[in-house]
Amino acid sequence: MPKKALIVTGPINSGKTTRLTEWCKNRNDVYGILTPKINGKRVFVDVATGDQFEMEALEHEENVLSIGKYIFSVSGFVRAKNILKNATNRKNGWIIIDEVGPLELKGEGFEVELKELLNSKDDSFKVIIVVRESLVEEVVSYFGIATNFEMFTFPGE
Repeated sequence: MPKKALIVTGPINSGKTTRLTEWCKNRNDVYGILTPKINGKRVFVDVATGDQFEMEALEHEENVLSIGKYIFSVSGFVRAKNILKNATNRKNGWIIIDEVGPLELKGEGFEVELKELLNSKDDSFKVIIVVRESLVEEVVSYFGIATNFEMFTFPGE
């Protein structure tokens, strides 16, 4: 059975990432990736260090992931995936993936990393995933956590 996950959900732009960012402040047991919008662009933020780096592809970038109208940087995802893999070496904490959505449901993005986290026998960390409200059922089904998750919903504003 997969590891229990905490799903943070709500409508698009309801403040999920903002509230998680606030929750992480002054904690030393939270690792993983947040994806706030800064100056109108989504960026990756390493939760443990605060380092920010590109999520959206730059104009000249050729190695990209596309989903709908969004074009993401493959190099940014590689760096974010490494942060997630290294987070499993930490003990007694939380690992956040912000967010799990259409890319992961296509077998891309953080799909492999999330499956590894959920199937880990290591009980020293808990998994938090951010999922937009309209995709919760699909994500729960795809990752096989239908009987093993808790949900925290942020209402729309």
